[in-house]
Amino acid sequence: MEKGAAKKYFKKINITFEGVNKQDEFAKTFLNLIKGADTEFYHKERRERRVFDDSFMDAVEKILPVIEKLTRNPNENLKKFSEVVPVERAKKTDADTIRHLAVNTQLIRSADNKGNVIPSKVLTSYSESDLGTYENRFLMTLINKIYMFIQFRYDLIVEKAKTEYINYLKVHSHLDWEDTMIEYDITFKVHQKSENDEIGKRNINLLKRMSYIRDLITKYKMSRFMKAMEGYQPVKPPIMKTNKILKNYDFKACYNMWVVLDEIDRIGYDVDIFERDVEFEDKYINEIDNVMMFLYATVANNQIDDFEMSHELPINYSKKKTPKVLLSYENDDYIKPGEYIFQDNTLNQYYLEQIRKSNETRFKALLDAGINKEEAIKIIYQRLSSIADSAFVDFINENFKADELNDVREKIKLQNQVLEAYNNVEEIQKDNMINMQTQKALAQLTLNNYQDDLKNLLEEEKLQKELDAAEEMKRMMDAKKREIDEQIEKKLKIKKAKEILDKAEKERREKKIQKLIEFN
Repeated sequence: MEKGAAKKYFKKINITFEGVNKQDEFAKTFLNLIKGADTEFYHKERRERRVFDDSFMDAVEKILPVIEKLTRNPNENLKKFSEVVPVERAKKTDADTIRHLAVNTQLIRSADNKGNVIPSKVLTSYSESDLGTYENRFLMTLINKIYMFIQFRYDLIVEKAKTEYINYLKVHSHLDWEDTMIEYDITFKVHQKSENDEIGKRNINLLKRMSYIRDLITKYKMSRFMKAMEGYQPVKPPIMKTNKILKNYDFKACYNMWVVLDEIDRIGYDVDIFERDVEFEDKYINEIDNVMMFLYATVANNQIDDFEMSHELPINYSKKKTPKVLLSYENDDYIKPGEYIFQDNTLNQYYLEQIRKSNETRFKALLDAGINKEEAIKIIYQRLSSIADSAFVDFINENFKADELNDVREKIKLQNQVLEAYNNVEEIQKDNMINMQTQKALAQLTLNNYQDDLKNLLEEEKLQKELDAAEEMKRMMDAKKREIDEQIEKKLKIKKAKEILDKAEKERREKKIQKLIEFN
């Protein structure tokens, strides 16, 4: 529609109204009646703008390159597998092979006097890469968490980012004439969305940033890393602070991002409103009167049975009344600041961090006060349980106030609900106790595993000592053998040298005898 077309049309039709009203008796009579009616006017023009919180954007934008880096080079864990195979198939042997063979002597095929052992089968090991590390599962869960975080905000901003222009006119008029009563209740509202103002442009820029982040996080969500991680369970709070998460810069940044996301457990917006009360000047009031008269005439024209007002009394009988201009109207709804709370039933890492810090401070204070560890742990648990119980009792007392009801039946009904709530709590506490028993069993199992590890370590140390002793014995025997061999070799050399000397002496004597014979 051409801009200003409505105003041009109004000017044309208003000229017609002015000409007809001066000559037409109905117009003169009706307008006179309207001037004496009880009339209320309400007209506001305003712009309502939603201002979205974007404080989290910088943190999310900074973490995206870190996530890309980690997904491109995921943390792999080499998983070691061992199996006993025929010696011909063994590609690699190590210290475990020797230990296994020492324990399983039935696998020795033969051994010679020199200590050379020929096994029939040996324990061999090989390694395979495994992506299912806790850090990778944490990263996978964080990517999904950021995706949901961004998607929810993106949808909200798409829906509500634009500035809204509202023009609200309300006319209520009541006039009586003889046995005729006419009541007008006119509501006219123009609602238009715009993105050309400053806040609208800011929201559009925010939407563009969100779109960019949404595209990136979607790409990470569809990456080869995420596809490879599909079979692994996501992590749940409390997040384990492994050495890598604590000390690796990138994983530490991801952990901090997780805490930030948990801290922002709701999204919302503030509302800026710019409004003005439209002034009802005489000219504007006369124009509205014309509309009311034309509306009456239009309805009358479309009736099967005519209804007409009495014209017996003179026109100037009516008393002129000034219309009442309202500055507020209850049905004119303004945009209110919005807040959307995430329904997340999992443990919140941010609040867990706060509780953990409080517990650590209290635990240290108890130890500094000379209380032993066991007693300090009991005090910490009792405090946490007391806080939870007190919070629940406060919730019940604030939301189920039977004393404020007048009807005793309603009191009984509400009190039954309170009793049922406490019965349900008992069931939950039983479930929690079962969970604590499970945690206790897991702790015992972990302790047993540690004890088994210690037992295996001691056995390995014992076996290693035996192997070392055997090696030492072998070295001693080899040394003794070398010593004996050296002695034998030495005796042989002495014997050989003696034989050489004896032979030389014999030859010398024979030569001497030969010379004597020749001399004689």
